[in-house]
Amino acid sequence: MATVIYRCPVGAPGECPPSATRGYCQVHMFQQLERYDPAEDIPPADAPADAPVDRVSAGPRPATDPEAATRPARPARAAQPEQNQHRQQDQRRQQQDHRQQPRPARPPVVRLALVVAGVLLPVRAEHRRGGGGLAIGRDEPDCAAIPGLAGLDQLSRHHARLCWTDGALYVEDLGSTNGTFVDGRRIEAPTRIGPGNRLRFALDLDVQVVEIDEFGAPR
Repeated sequence: MATVIYRCPVGAPGECPPSATRGYCQVHMFQQLERYDPAEDIPPADAPADAPVDRVSAGPRPATDPEAATRPARPARAAQPEQNQHRQQDQRRQQQDHRQQPRPARPPVVRLALVVAGVLLPVRAEHRRGGGGLAIGRDEPDCAAIPGLAGLDQLSRHHARLCWTDGALYVEDLGSTNGTFVDGRRIEAPTRIGPGNRLRFALDLDVQVVEIDEFGAPR
């Protein structure tokens, strides 16, 4: 009685070792072995001696080594698809380009404050809650440290507001009765200001814009 073995249906003769049990090819990792009877390769008795053997239907012959079916074969490394190789090359190239590109320099941090009646009022930074800025008026908490503010009749309760836009400081009048002035000119729309500008709120409050350092001291 012939021994039934299992072999790879896609491997060339002698390329893939056969197995005595059903499983997967050790060379073609995901190819399932097929049942094979060695008697199929023996030509019938009435066939001519020189009759060719149908290698396509018979499939590859098993290895001539009788111990090949039981000897563990060295696992073959699966060939990496060409597409994955190109993808890895592109990733390495992008990483190299990213390391070579200079990082953009951070814009300098501008810190401004108002000098009001001898009191320094720092303008809250843009990244602070609510967008930072400063509120000017008799009832504004930002001006509570200014002495005698409650007695300034010309100043409205909610007179003006300083706010940041894209790193620049603007002053906006909030519909006050006596107006807001930048360098002596009354403003009708938000106006950009910076160090050296002089502000006046109504006729009562003269203010100077100064730059301060990270410790809150004027530069």
